[in-house]
Amino acid sequence: MSTYNDPFISLKNIALTQFEGAREVPASIDLIAKDPNKLDIQSRSLLLKLNAALTNFRVPKIAVAIGIKEYSTFNTILSFLHGDKKDKIFFIGHNPVNEQLDTAVTKEIMKNFSPENFVDSETQMCRLLLKQEAFIIGLFSSGAVNEAREIIDAFSHGRSGALFVQNYSRLNSPSHHLYATERNLRVLELPDGSGECYSLQFK
Repeated sequence: MSTYNDPFISLKNIALTQFEGAREVPASIDLIAKDPNKLDIQSRSLLLKLNAALTNFRVPKIAVAIGIKEYSTFNTILSFLHGDKKDKIFFIGHNPVNEQLDTAVTKEIMKNFSPENFVDSETQMCRLLLKQEAFIIGLFSSGAVNEAREIIDAFSHGRSGALFVQNYSRLNSPSHHLYATERNLRVLELPDGSGECYSLQFK
């Protein structure tokens, strides 16, 4: 059993699988990220959800936007874990070169990306994400208020996808609760501090 502490969460006597090197996500973090210790339990939980979505959602195409610069290695990690689906997944994010190790492995993974995968702002990422004819997955910072609401709007008009918001349920973070409920949606506040909203449209 393990303990875990960060400025927001204290956990005792639990199995912290997010840090077990024998698991695929923690092992990939250690293989790719320049400083794995910067990724706390919230960030690892978000990465686990992204990996689960890419594994379990049986849709023709998925577009993933990672708006948080410190999480730019997520696209590298997910490309590594889902290399067999590279024709079905379109990644959008910051260029991860400064956040990841410079190894033969990362150099090989980076061949899966082109300049169109990398943009500089969450606003650009959101716009590019919404242009994709795909199941959309966006991970944005709590400060990307307009971007999160554009995704919520898209969900309310029939788009399928998932929205994740870093630090959503922590103090001083903007709330999308009313904005979502007015559109018959719900942004969940999770114990790790993140928020999430799903929209699954069946035709």
